[in-house]
Amino acid sequence: MVFGENGLSVAATLPAMSTLPWQAVIDVGTNTSLLLLARRSADGSLEVLEDRAMITRLGEGVAATGSLAPGAIERTLEALRIYRRAADEHGAAIRAVTTEGVRLADNPDEFLVPAAEILGVPMEVISGAEEARLSYLSVAHEYPEGGGLRVVDIGGASTELVVGDGERVISAVSHRIGAVRLTERFVTGDPPTAAEIEGIAAAVRVVLSAQPLPPSPRLHGLAGTVTTAAALLLDLDAYDSAQVDGSEHSLAAIEGLRDRLAGQTLEQRVTPVLARRRADVVIAGLTLLLEVLRHCGAETLVVRDRGLRYALVEGPPAAG
Repeated sequence: MVFGENGLSVAATLPAMSTLPWQAVIDVGTNTSLLLLARRSADGSLEVLEDRAMITRLGEGVAATGSLAPGAIERTLEALRIYRRAADEHGAAIRAVTTEGVRLADNPDEFLVPAAEILGVPMEVISGAEEARLSYLSVAHEYPEGGGLRVVDIGGASTELVVGDGERVISAVSHRIGAVRLTERFVTGDPPTAAEIEGIAAAVRVVLSAQPLPPSPRLHGLAGTVTTAAALLLDLDAYDSAQVDGSEHSLAAIEGLRDRLAGQTLEQRVTPVLARRRADVVIAGLTLLLEVLRHCGAETLVVRDRGLRYALVEGPPAAG
């Protein structure tokens, strides 16, 4: 079974069965904890058994307090218990990584120690540069013919913007801006005021100015803000990865969606494809996405239901 970034199940299409063992890759972000159960064949193709997401918001309040909150830690540990059971059910080796929310915290061991006990393996705290590289490769693996590619991964506390050619990374920056962090910094109204939204946009423009880029018409987008936007623009009754992945949306359509949601209260925004713990940060996330598109000179967003976990599924050992 496959789950979208909002935690709802979506259809999975599996290729012919392989004798290779399953791998369980767990990615704990600031807002979402994800599990990918998959295996990669010698030709690089990927067979996915499960792709699941739970919104646990490990990084809740960490930008303001400097610390991971006990409630956020426990929510995330409970997700890891569920993911460990899923991995064990299929005999999958586990690899677990975490990102900006833990990099920021002054008490990371309060999460990392029990997480390792639950999973049976240490959780790796990867750098922003590595997060950017892996996010890019999760898309670039599907373009073996090469060619220019731009990828943005919008997280809760950081946003990775990467330029490459095929699987070669040319420029990769992890910016310390994300949907949760921007919401906590700027938004107090429900719905947010025009001044709050402009404050988010202005802050994003300042941060992105450190990474000047020549214009490019298309930008590939990853993670929950992007996939949720696609599901809403496609007017889906339930999240469907097959329809979301690869869908293309104009900057104008995304701006229209942001403006519509910005006119609604939190309660009005919640739908089957927009969970409460996404709905409260989605306006900041979409504002960030819009500013990234403008920064890249892109008129089209290509949505990918992927992420760095896809780049961490290893192929079989080379023969000999």
